Amino acid sequence: MHAATLNYSPLFRRDTDLPGAFDGMACAVAGLEKLVELNVQTVKTSLREQEVLAGAALSSRSLNEVIELQSQQLPAALKKTFAYWRHVQEIAVETGGGLASVMQTSFQSLVTTLQAPVDIATSAASEQGRTSRLLSTYPARATAGTPAAIVNSSGRKISDNESGGSFH
Repeated sequence: MHAATLNYSPLFRRDTDLPGAFDGMACAVAGLEKLVELNVQTVKTSLREQEVLAGAALSSRSLNEVIELQSQQLPAALKKTFAYWRHVQEIAVETGGGLASVMQTSFQSLVTTLQAPVDIATSAASEQGRTSRLLSTYPARATAGTPAAIVNSSGRKISDNESGGSFH
């Protein structure tokens, strides 16, 4: 039997794994930045609106005008709340899609890395012209004291287990 020499290559390599990790982190940070920008804009808008409402409430002549002003703001507040959460959802979907793309690229790289040793082994076996297969044969009813024989693919006996042990 011919021995094939396989070169050791680590399963995970820094030169290919680190850029993928950085891409994933960059995508997550970009999503976080968008969320922070949305929150900052929401707070600024809310503060300006509250300033206008406070000015309108202070300039009102009666309590009924203040109550009317607040009741007019309720539908607008609901629309703003739904718009805010729609933007949050869009950011989450966009970020998730980016992360899924990075993970798919990393997974394809891993599959390629795992396939390389298999390709090397199969090409080495095909270069040898044949592969050696070992078959073990047992009697129909193996007993504790019966030795087992190992034969190759052509049926020729390679060795016996004469030491008293068995392949059970």
